[in-house]
Amino acid sequence: MIPKIGDVISVPAFLSGELVAAAVLALWVISRWPKLGPRSLRSAVAGLAVGFAILQFLPFGVDLTIRLPHGAYAALFGCALPSFFGVFLAAGWMMRLLAGAFGGSGGGGGGHRVPVPVRS
Repeated sequence: MIPKIGDVISVPAFLSGELVAAAVLALWVISRWPKLGPRSLRSAVAGLAVGFAILQFLPFGVDLTIRLPHGAYAALFGCALPSFFGVFLAAGWMMRLLAGAFGGSGGGGGGHRVPVPVRS
């Protein structure tokens, strides 16, 4: 017999761990493939809006999958984790794009060049 999630670990504790796991996965994707992601602010905002829209519909997907056999696992790993991952990924891409636009860390140190006085 497979134990239920609430029997082994509390649901809020599991969801907290899942949120951290989704953030770590998104950070890994952003750092592993730095050329992947939107190139313009408009597409980054659109991606973030789509991610938040998916989060708004997450309860409906969870309600549908919870009725399946072992539906709690399907809801947590099939609905919640991908949704959280998508939002964290879109937010990370947005922050990377904004950092590059403002002269922040954009591929090896951008920013303003300050001339160094030459010593004789």
